[in-house]
Amino acid sequence: MSTDFRDVAIIGSGFAGSLIASSLAEAGMDVVLIEAGLPVEDERHVRQGLRETFANSDEAEIFAPYADLLPPQDREHKSEYFIQGATGPGRFEGQYLRLAGGTGLAWLGTALRMCPNDFRMRTTYGRGQDWPISYADLEPWYCMAEEAIGVAGSPEADLSLNSSRSKPFPMPAIPQSYTDQYAIARIKGLQFASKEIRIVPTPQARNSIDGYNGRPLCEGYSSCVPLCPVGAKYDPLVHLRRALLRGAELLAGAVVSKLDSSNDGRVTTAWFVDSDGSTGSLQARIFVLAANGIETPKLLMQSNHQHAAGLANESGLVGCNLMDHAEKHSWAVVPDPIFAYRGPQSTSGIEILRDGPFRTDRAAFRTALRNDGWRNVNGAPYGDGALSSAAVGGTLIGLIDQQGLVGEHLFNAVHSIGTRQFALQSVIEMLPDPSNLIRLSSEKDRLGLPRPEIHFRLDKYSRDGIAAAARLHREIFRALRCKQTAFGIHMQDDRTASDAGGSHIMGTTVMGNDPKTSAVDANCMAHSHKNLFVASSAVFPTGAAANPTLTVCALSLRLAEYLKDTMHTR
Repeated sequence: MSTDFRDVAIIGSGFAGSLIASSLAEAGMDVVLIEAGLPVEDERHVRQGLRETFANSDEAEIFAPYADLLPPQDREHKSEYFIQGATGPGRFEGQYLRLAGGTGLAWLGTALRMCPNDFRMRTTYGRGQDWPISYADLEPWYCMAEEAIGVAGSPEADLSLNSSRSKPFPMPAIPQSYTDQYAIARIKGLQFASKEIRIVPTPQARNSIDGYNGRPLCEGYSSCVPLCPVGAKYDPLVHLRRALLRGAELLAGAVVSKLDSSNDGRVTTAWFVDSDGSTGSLQARIFVLAANGIETPKLLMQSNHQHAAGLANESGLVGCNLMDHAEKHSWAVVPDPIFAYRGPQSTSGIEILRDGPFRTDRAAFRTALRNDGWRNVNGAPYGDGALSSAAVGGTLIGLIDQQGLVGEHLFNAVHSIGTRQFALQSVIEMLPDPSNLIRLSSEKDRLGLPRPEIHFRLDKYSRDGIAAAARLHREIFRALRCKQTAFGIHMQDDRTASDAGGSHIMGTTVMGNDPKTSAVDANCMAHSHKNLFVASSAVFPTGAAANPTLTVCALSLRLAEYLKDTMHTR
């Protein structure tokens, strides 16, 4: 057993942990990151090898390149690491990686701001909760986050939602694909929910300028999820590497099992278990939980040897209000060749429906135009048995194994269908609900720690949003002049069910001004533990319809500055 003392101990090395570690290490603080998984060697030839592993793997997508780097319990259970509680309707489909850099290695790169009304849902629409901070409070940090992770974009996505900007994007937008331009020309004038539908470039953290922040120009691989093989897309290894070069230490392969606290409530010690089962501990002046919305409350609840309900849980709400984004997928064969499977997996979207008076009654959503054909629908072009639908077809597995096509007949079928595949993907907001929660399961993982038990359902608000997204998809396919028999809106018998989980894990240790209804304050500090902070989407009071990553990065930079300003008083 070893004991060490640091200025700051950060648990988790994803977006939040790496950004905070880099900022604090640059300021001269003694920082350690404690990470459950193993480090990734970040060289182009290694990334290419991981991409090949992914292409030849039958593992779940985000795990495929990284299976050997996960903690032992994750290697065994994969996406079934957590236990599904029976709450329904719906099932928690979110996935995440525990390795150095976290799930940030497998994100798409979408870097959207939330809009002003997302921070005041209760006041504006009578739904969810208000945040203790406003869009205006976070706007300067959004600018800093866009510079830090290198976002390419145009202001159109923000202006349509009344999201003011004080600085331009660091890089011009990634060029819109031929698929995007094809759709733009054909849906002109389309109205939905009293708004004119516009397809705008999606802000994304990949380089449109060669060399920005030391990253190469995007080369257009269509494997952003689960891996950018050249490093053009930002991932947390960028700032993790900077943190280590500035003197921070990475303690990898160490799963934190519990936290100790003193009589005055200050957290004193983090206990961890190595992959070989040996234990260790580490003391620090400041502790930052930078894990996700499942691992963060799990650790707080595991720390129940001094506090019966766990740490930071005087409200009894730690683990509650779990949110993810529901998704609506649909497919079409458009009349003309659009040549999918080129470029990033998505370069444009419809943002204007992320806000509006309809949020009083049903969920908002954003819709991405896919550049990778029917990959999300049935694993095309190769095919995926877990996704495939006989009604869709169009995969090599289907054309060869099921239809028996070979030679010229196979070539003609691939050319006819493969060049005209088009798909839409809508991401639907979810409201906080205390009954959507994580608890400690009685089942143990290989290290003897409780596996997380998830209770989760989609309410009518979100399901009505899914139904609205389906209506939009149908209107777009009609505007594209797709034949009635050449598109499909519903992948499941239940037409208001989510087609996939967004893996945007939010809530469970939400921020607020009242300790009776929240776990942390507006500075992400635990109400009852003045040296314990939470840095992740776990603090989100509401989920909105924007991908959460940029907001996580903005909150993390804001927290890092707060810690630097106040460290001398602690």
